Amino acid sequence: MTFYRLPLLSDGQLELWLSCCAPMVDKAWAPSYQFFIFPAGTLRKDGSLPCADPESAGPLGHIHLRLGMNDNIYYGGHIGYGVRERARGHGIAARACRIVAPLARAHDMEELIITTTPDNVASIKTIEHLGASFEGNVGVPRYHDLYRRGDKVVSRYVWNISGVPPLTGLTPLVPTDWSDAVEQPFRGIF
Repeated sequence: MTFYRLPLLSDGQLELWLSCCAPMVDKAWAPSYQFFIFPAGTLRKDGSLPCADPESAGPLGHIHLRLGMNDNIYYGGHIGYGVRERARGHGIAARACRIVAPLARAHDMEELIITTTPDNVASIKTIEHLGASFEGNVGVPRYHDLYRRGDKVVSRYVWNISGVPPLTGLTPLVPTDWSDAVEQPFRGIF
């Protein structure tokens, strides 16, 4: 799996700070880019944080873009996001999804699976706002992390991003560029 060196990812209202490129190791879910979501103007022009600790910069949430296809993505999706309670109700998750779509296209992805629990009304609204198509509810197998977490059924949606222009001019990262970030696991903030 190739990860890319990224420019500042922003839509003018939100910026994404890359906290980690996580390779596929020890049956992890999938290789993924993991970002914190910040209001525009928080990050430096090169995409770096103005401080050492992302928490002190006041993230609004996080978004992960998972690459490839396997059972974990079938049930858990290519995109995972969370928005802090204080920032909910402002379309932040949908905006962040749109910001990572060109990166997914750079990885030759034309459709992204997004899943949620059938009772997560806010996430369903986000997914529908993106224009994703509902595929149906599927039972999660007992061996899956989601099942052990208590999610027995997920609603699967497919978001067609084939018309989204891919990020261009990206250069691949070599493993030494991202291995240190992998050793410092992503801290859940929600």
